Amino acid sequence: MQVSQQAVRRPIFRFLSDEAGAATYEAVLWLPIFTFIIWLVTETAMAFGGEAHALRVIQDANRMYASGYFQNATDTESFIRGQLVNWQNTMTVSTSETNGIIHTTITVPVATMTGFNVIPQFNGVTVSISSEQMSEG
Repeated sequence: MQVSQQAVRRPIFRFLSDEAGAATYEAVLWLPIFTFIIWLVTETAMAFGGEAHALRVIQDANRMYASGYFQNATDTESFIRGQLVNWQNTMTVSTSETNGIIHTTITVPVATMTGFNVIPQFNGVTVSISSEQMSEG
C-alpha cells in the first residue's frame, strides 16, 4: 500500500495554516511580560506601604516621648524596634532630643520591606524615614 504525497501534505498544510490556537500562543508569549508588571507593581506597593507603616510607628513613638510616656531616647528606640520586629535585623534606629525637638530616623533596606526580592534593582537600596516632634515637657 502506497500513500500519495498529496495525502500526507494535505493534513500538514491544514495544520500549519489553521489559526484556531493563535490566541493560546499569543497568551503564552505575553504571560511573562504581564507577570513581571504585576511583580513590579506589587513590590513597589509593598515598599511604599512599609514606608507608611514605619512613619506611623515613628510618629507614635515621638509623640509618646514628647508627652513623657517614654523617659529617654533608648525607650523610644526600643519601642520602634518592637513595633517593626520583621525589620529588626536590618534596620538602624536613632532618636535624639535637641532644643526641645525630638528627631527619630530609621534606615531600612528596600529589599527587607518588599519581601519577595524579585526585582534586583531594589537590592542595595536603603530608605531613610524620619520624623520630628516638639517636646511637651
